[in-house]
Amino acid sequence: MSSQKKCLFSPAFLLVGVVFLVTGCAAPSLDLSLKPVGSFAVKGTAAPIVIGVDEFIDQRPLTRGDDNQKWRGFIPGVLWIEISTDMPEIYTPFSPFNSPALTRNLSESFAGILSDYGMTEQVVLLSSDPYRQVDYRLEGVLLRSQVVERCYYYGSFMYAWLTRVFGLPYVSYEIELSLQLRLRDLATNRIVWQGSIEGHRSDRYHSVYNLSAGRNGKHLIAADFADILADGLPEVLVGIRGALSGEISH
Repeated sequence: MSSQKKCLFSPAFLLVGVVFLVTGCAAPSLDLSLKPVGSFAVKGTAAPIVIGVDEFIDQRPLTRGDDNQKWRGFIPGVLWIEISTDMPEIYTPFSPFNSPALTRNLSESFAGILSDYGMTEQVVLLSSDPYRQVDYRLEGVLLRSQVVERCYYYGSFMYAWLTRVFGLPYVSYEIELSLQLRLRDLATNRIVWQGSIEGHRSDRYHSVYNLSAGRNGKHLIAADFADILADGLPEVLVGIRGALSGEISH
């Protein structure tokens, strides 16, 4: 009888091990940058100027979630646990990947976006080349990057793993991003353009398989932040281009 039970249960435990091995190995390869997927290229001649992108200033609320709250999943009857943080780069979803500070992540993303857009001769990431002479500097202030994670336990941590293996919802996210931007003429120290991007995303009912696969090659949280940026970028890019056109024409 004992050998029969062993035979019956071994495939189940093997399945569980394979599932978590596969999902665990897939996740670290996901892109954590905030640069949107897609093209924002502009047609026309690039202006003979160099823009430097400064590292964003961090003015977020200094709050973060406590991952230790997951012990509450052991309490019978607990359906889900909700943890909120304004610093996702040092909280559960990003910390295992050694993600850079979100301020640096944003500056790198905007440097890439402006470079791809092609409106200027060159774009420089000033945190990597701080002594480079540039004509204009893009400055940013990160005001909010809230992530609310709801992790589902279906009444007991003891069998929640089974629901995950069979693809029931594992996690939902509520994402909020708010930032300010300005373009400074370094020859005169004038602010020639100001703008902002803010938005919210609800990304619900993902299984462990969705989480490990990500979206468009990105971690789900990074993808949601990137989508918010993508919505605000057309207005931002048009504004920067108009400001530079006005400056050059003078």
